[in-house]
Amino acid sequence: MLKDELIKYYYPPNGYNYNCAEAMIRALNDYYDFKLPEEMFYAASSYGGGCHHDELCGGLASALAVLGVLYSVNGRGHDSTKLRELSDELFKRFEERFKTSRCNQLKKENYIPEHKCEAVLVIIADILEDLINDNPVINNNPHVKRAVFRLPCKGLYRTATLKGLV
Repeated sequence: MLKDELIKYYYPPNGYNYNCAEAMIRALNDYYDFKLPEEMFYAASSYGGGCHHDELCGGLASALAVLGVLYSVNGRGHDSTKLRELSDELFKRFEERFKTSRCNQLKKENYIPEHKCEAVLVIIADILEDLINDNPVINNNPHVKRAVFRLPCKGLYRTATLKGLV
């Protein structure tokens, strides 16, 4: 599951200790085999800690960035009603659970020093995994074309490319 990849990158005893945003985007890259360029990870590093100002949750910001990679039209988000719909749904589900998307508020209720914001990130991962698995990718981004999706099938995983099951 996506959340297992996420914990690998986020939780310090596993050896990586990335911030929330970096862990989210690296986990998504590995889980779905996106082969994103290294610059994408560097860009996401600035989202951590509520974009370094305790504002928008960094994990949520990275999740939105990945939705943009998958569902923008020719790299333009404003041309994609699907991207808007999925972004809205991600926020709706997230705020139903946590009542806010602001990092400083989330940390007050969910930050545990030994695990940092792991509980928040796991919820984001679960929501995002559901959204991606339930919505065909529409982007012609070359990184997405190479992507491999893992779809649950009777407790096992079957591999599927964007063209169908293999």
